[in-house]
Amino acid sequence: MQLRSRLGGAALALLAWSAAGSARIQAQQPEARPTWPQSPQPATGRQVVPFMEGWYDNGDGTYTVSFGYLNRNPGEALDIPLGARNYIEPAKFDGKQPTHFDASRNRGVFAITIPASERDQDVWWYITDDDGQVYKVPGRTSAEAYQLDWVPRPHGSLPPLVWFGSESSAKRGPEGIWADKTLTTTVGQPLTLSVSTKDDSTRDPEDPRFRNPLPVRVVWSKYQGPAGEVKLAHEPSMPEPPEAQGRRRGPPPGPDEVWLEGVAGTAKVVATFAAPGDYVMLAQSDNWRAPDSSSGDQCCWSNAYVRVTVAP
Repeated sequence: MQLRSRLGGAALALLAWSAAGSARIQAQQPEARPTWPQSPQPATGRQVVPFMEGWYDNGDGTYTVSFGYLNRNPGEALDIPLGARNYIEPAKFDGKQPTHFDASRNRGVFAITIPASERDQDVWWYITDDDGQVYKVPGRTSAEAYQLDWVPRPHGSLPPLVWFGSESSAKRGPEGIWADKTLTTTVGQPLTLSVSTKDDSTRDPEDPRFRNPLPVRVVWSKYQGPAGEVKLAHEPSMPEPPEAQGRRRGPPPGPDEVWLEGVAGTAKVVATFAAPGDYVMLAQSDNWRAPDSSSGDQCCWSNAYVRVTVAP
């Protein structure tokens, strides 16, 4: 998810570090590795840092806090199991965070909703690296500078709806939706994963950029699970991804991506698991081809999670 995805999250992460003292800030830097201006950085052996992206007032007395992370290893995904090295406090909110961390910056990969009675209570996410260094960030709703919103963007973009089963259960945004059903498979046996999505953004029909409906993209990825590869492949019934021409800058579409022409559809991929265990797979739906939508703008994507049990 990999989310191919601002300054606000970075500032809050740094605020959390500074609260622990200058020694903690110094510990962020790679140890025993001299750095020089414009020198290449190592591709592995670096930290995963949690971020708070911002918070939403849901208008019903509840508040949703969005979290992401920065995996500073540009060429390496890491697995950090739930537990002493990857946990959330208070404990009742623990368990929704990822254990698989794709390389680079990944925004809004999960969110936690808290009631109004707990609005003043911080929700802390802790990640400990291999050297025992702790990185933590508070999810809090007291800073107006970090407030996000659900209103349409200048050209009408909204986070797409996502659902499993009936559209009546559809959700949107970083918190998204969790499938009720746990899928099962065995090691090495291909499993089809599917999620439905719909972009209900309202565009200006007289704007030539919106003469045709913008495609919705769904990116599948491993979210939780044991260390080991989850191979994703194109599902034959799905349309081939668009050519690089006309796309935003970035890598060409991979087998984890499904592009749905029009405003709605079902996105499928084929997953093959290399190790037994309990997994969560993440589907992120976005409309980032719109000029007012991108992860850097904290809009517009939605998360959908499905549990998978893999037998030997």
